[in-house]
Amino acid sequence: MATGKTITSLLALAGLAVSAFAQTTIPADRTYPVTPGPKLDTRAFAPQVDKSYRLKPYKPENPLINVRRAANPNNTLKAGGMIPNIRAAALQGNFPGVEATGWTPPDPDLAVGPTHAVVVVNSSIGFFRKSDGANTFLRTSEDFFAGLGATSFQFDPKVLYDTVSKRFFILFLEADFDGKQSKSLIAVSDDSDPNGTWFRYRVESKQTVGSTDFWLDYPGWGVSKKYLGFCGNMFGFDNGWNGNQFVVIDKAPLLTGAAATASSVSDTGSASVKLVSQSDVDQLIAVSMSANDSLRVHAVTATAAQSVEVTVPPFSGPSGPIPGPSNHNLDALDGRLFNAHLRNGNVVTTHGVRVGNDTRVVSRWYDVKLNGWPATGRPALAQSGNVTGGTGQYFHMPAVARNRKNEMALVFTRTSASIMADLMVTGRKPTDALGAMGAPVRIKGTPALYGGSSSSGYNRWGDYFQVVVDPVDEVTFWAIGMLGRADGNWTTEVFPFKISSYEDALVSKPATSMATLPSQGTLRTTGTTRINTADGVVAEVASQFSKNVGDVTSLETTINSGLTPATIGQLRISTLDNAPAGSSAFYYAWNTLTGKWDQLGTFPGSSTARRFDRIENQASPYIAANGNVKLLVRVVQPVRSVSRPYVLKVDQLGISVATRS
Repeated sequence: MATGKTITSLLALAGLAVSAFAQTTIPADRTYPVTPGPKLDTRAFAPQVDKSYRLKPYKPENPLINVRRAANPNNTLKAGGMIPNIRAAALQGNFPGVEATGWTPPDPDLAVGPTHAVVVVNSSIGFFRKSDGANTFLRTSEDFFAGLGATSFQFDPKVLYDTVSKRFFILFLEADFDGKQSKSLIAVSDDSDPNGTWFRYRVESKQTVGSTDFWLDYPGWGVSKKYLGFCGNMFGFDNGWNGNQFVVIDKAPLLTGAAATASSVSDTGSASVKLVSQSDVDQLIAVSMSANDSLRVHAVTATAAQSVEVTVPPFSGPSGPIPGPSNHNLDALDGRLFNAHLRNGNVVTTHGVRVGNDTRVVSRWYDVKLNGWPATGRPALAQSGNVTGGTGQYFHMPAVARNRKNEMALVFTRTSASIMADLMVTGRKPTDALGAMGAPVRIKGTPALYGGSSSSGYNRWGDYFQVVVDPVDEVTFWAIGMLGRADGNWTTEVFPFKISSYEDALVSKPATSMATLPSQGTLRTTGTTRINTADGVVAEVASQFSKNVGDVTSLETTINSGLTPATIGQLRISTLDNAPAGSSAFYYAWNTLTGKWDQLGTFPGSSTARRFDRIENQASPYIAANGNVKLLVRVVQPVRSVSRPYVLKVDQLGISVATRS
């Protein structure tokens, strides 16, 4: 929930530098019971999707935290920049997430399981089918956590999918400032499908030091093999500050809805700590900023929290809001880290900073190698980089993740005096230069001005985005970000994508045969080897009349990919036709598993080139055991049309393929 002013930073390619700061260990200061509440069955809600608008009279606060040390003047580390190659490809299409709920900002977070994506915002929970983006469940957090005795101020939502237990875990913070209560609402799914049973808990989060009570804000949320954990900034209900609190819970009892025990570790020297969403070790791993050139890496158990510092390229904090069109400015926050992921022994994390004398905010990311820590070794900075916009462009609100192939993806917002807010994504391959990210890709833009006009203040934005890795292939990235709507309110967008690792290796393959379907036109040309290239050689099909349908043409080709279902990395299907105005053009690929044509897309007749991309498991159904791929273009001109008969000309009907890496 909390945010503050932004950070500026000198963007830098991180040499393998480690600070000389000693390791710190802080013991747990209390343990207390975690008692289960009544179970929830989401299937009992009617309706399953409730989009009713509930305007809230209050919003999550935005307290300022500024506890970092200044950068060491002798720090000369430099961050990497950008390369011209486009590295991110939105291959699977985006879809709307949860829209405005009456709260601002949305604080969107996302987790992905085998079949569903779970989206949480202030202050609602939604389930979406991965296959088509259909919203199958949407209720407020008050509905979801009813029966636990929770108050109505529920904020700063978090969600993750644990690949070890194959469960979803949801967190909402709860605060009652008059009654001086601070709780954390936790829900655990009973399997990998979010529809159905959830185990629910209401966990104590308040700390009392002397006569001062502190409430937990801006949470980190993570899981390891052994523990579930959350953390947050501790603010006094009246005034004061008590650093960061870690709360660690044994994971096993939560998987069956049983009682558990929580441990609390008070780290008064840290702020805005982000737990990694998934750890493949027993400890919970986390990161935070400790200085304007230093990260702090944490390892937390039920008994203690250890931390060590890692030197990074210098940066500085944002010096005001993000300037948008017509003084519709956006919140720049205070340079805190927004998310963290652990994969292949490395932690990646990101935030918005300023660099040198540049007043713009850029998206800075870090890649920290743990080197076996905390068991052995010491964390070291492997690389870092800046994703920087053009003149007058601010790149802010970033989130970052890494997949099993050591590819990285970064999602963020682009804003300028002429751009209200674009949702952007970029990425890198492991073979790219250290610290480099590719040219950003625009996913979607904000169609109108967002929020109110203010030359000195700002409109709340974020307070965080998320990007995660699909647990099915451990390659596909899924991201969520905030956008403005045409009515000035907010919405969220979910989009799966892959880093175009295969792009450079794509090889074009020629057709080996051509034919028309029965009663669907007459093929007037022969020769197959060149129609897949844009060289003017086309396949011509004269239309044939079909009663009650119209004039119909089709062109079926067979192309040998040279690959098998197990070796296909990327399949790109492309075509260009001159389907007449008023017609409909249908594009298909033969599914060797079902023995049927799969429709790739339907478009109004035109001369626009079409391209369809499928990656790995998405592509394998279209590759026969002998490597053949069958494609079909079919055009229908209605009976009432005056432009009958017609000749369909098809060019570039072919495939390009790359081997799975």
